[in-house]
Amino acid sequence: MKKKFFSNIIKIDKILDRQWPLFVALVLMVVLRIPNLTEPYWYGDEGIYLTLGQSMNKGLTLYKDIIDHKTPIIYFLAETHTQLNFRLLLIGWMLATTTAFYYVARTLFKNRAIPTFFATILFVIATTLPSFEGNIPNGELFVMGFILVGMLLLMQTNYVQQLLYPKKATKKENWLLYLLSGSFLSLGVLTKVPAIFDVAAVFGFGYFATTNAFFTQKMRSFQEAFHIFKRNVPVWILLVVGLIIPVLISIFYFVSKGAGQEYLDFGLLYNFRYAGSWQLPFTNRLLLFFFTLPGKVVVMAALTLILTLGKKYISPTYQFILFWFGLSLFASLLSNRPYPHYYLQIAPALALLLSGTVYEAFLAVFSKAARTSKNILGPLIGLVSITMFIAILLLIDVHPYPTVKYYTTFIQLAQGKISAAEYNQRFDVHMKDNYAAVEVMQQCPDDHLFIWGTNPMLYALADRIPTGRFTVSFHIKDFDAYDETFADLVEDHPSFIVVMNDENSEFPQFYEYLEKEYTQTPVKFDNFQLWNKINCTVGDSQ
Repeated sequence: MKKKFFSNIIKIDKILDRQWPLFVALVLMVVLRIPNLTEPYWYGDEGIYLTLGQSMNKGLTLYKDIIDHKTPIIYFLAETHTQLNFRLLLIGWMLATTTAFYYVARTLFKNRAIPTFFATILFVIATTLPSFEGNIPNGELFVMGFILVGMLLLMQTNYVQQLLYPKKATKKENWLLYLLSGSFLSLGVLTKVPAIFDVAAVFGFGYFATTNAFFTQKMRSFQEAFHIFKRNVPVWILLVVGLIIPVLISIFYFVSKGAGQEYLDFGLLYNFRYAGSWQLPFTNRLLLFFFTLPGKVVVMAALTLILTLGKKYISPTYQFILFWFGLSLFASLLSNRPYPHYYLQIAPALALLLSGTVYEAFLAVFSKAARTSKNILGPLIGLVSITMFIAILLLIDVHPYPTVKYYTTFIQLAQGKISAAEYNQRFDVHMKDNYAAVEVMQQCPDDHLFIWGTNPMLYALADRIPTGRFTVSFHIKDFDAYDETFADLVEDHPSFIVVMNDENSEFPQFYEYLEKEYTQTPVKFDNFQLWNKINCTVGDSQ
């Protein structure tokens, strides 16, 4: 028994010896995420996810009875009952995601330990720190898990090997891997639509393998390229079939729930409307063109052309990484909005690009062999791409969240230098009011609540569901759903109604009903009014 025990210890020790870079990255990620578990219910999108998840737990049908404008998986993942559970799910998810990234990076960097390690550390930093909302369970982080697992499955096939190791692509094909890869990629799209650009990136392996063979300037280059193309066609077909299967399952599911049309309207088509509704903070016509859909297509086409024609001076690894980076940047700019978490989608390709570029630059300085290398164009394009990315963030006016303050505030809480209430209030001005309002609401138990304005965190914190299909007033206005919302409010007649101070839109029938059926609670709040229905007696709990 002791012999077996020590044998297992030795095996684990050997694994850690080989995989120490991954182990260090995972430990760093967990340590950096500890403060995530102490945050209050403060973030709007997370409040919406949890509200929809709670509503579904109580029997409501997504898109039919309760809606938001994203594809469905993020809401199913949010059926965790509490924010703490949602955050724990995210930590587990990112442990798996980081592991998948590490092995993808190791394949792309051809088992070179240094660039793989630094790429993984950069990935952990980019996806964990609050600068770009890595501390929040946003869709982009869950998308990464699906996309990277899909890519990792592809790394085991000839499809990837033909580009990275063209002389060693002799693995026996496992066609099931292509179907599984396509299905995981599709789950990414069903978590958030812009993942379709990450999906497009995987087709780059076959594209560049074909064009690289064509531009070898050998007599048989055309025949070789055509042979590779023919070999890739069934792979592409299987990937597309794998992509379609989860989408069809989702359609059948919502049709069976009587929500097929609503799924089409809100889960799929609304994204096109959302993407084109933002005004950019500048007026230069040329810049404005490059931020339009045709302008982005022109830039992406130009990058692809350079990567294709510059084959002689760009390594296959750089061809793929730069292609993926361009597509993920395209995806993050679909709506041109300055929300930091949109740019998390770039993190995997950016981490690979930064690490690879620094590694190549280091070799160029210290290695005589590297100085004679012809693969110099990739790092140069990488530097230009990174510079462009930074310029875009400045141009669109993206403001990352403060990171040092986030951790110093947590340390102050841990040391007892600030109270939990003060800690909560530093995240959002509504926290004191929201937590106090929940105490008042406990005096009249009810499953429903109506908030006129934008404060979805309160629904999630109070574990109450909206009286209608909408969690925020801007959706009611956007869909001109005043009559529907009012009818649902009257039917449910919730014990409490919240009216946000900054909500000034006209809603006459609502205010008339409020004055007739409700009275303001004796507890006063800074950011909203809390009304209780007349037959619900509320005392001052403060």
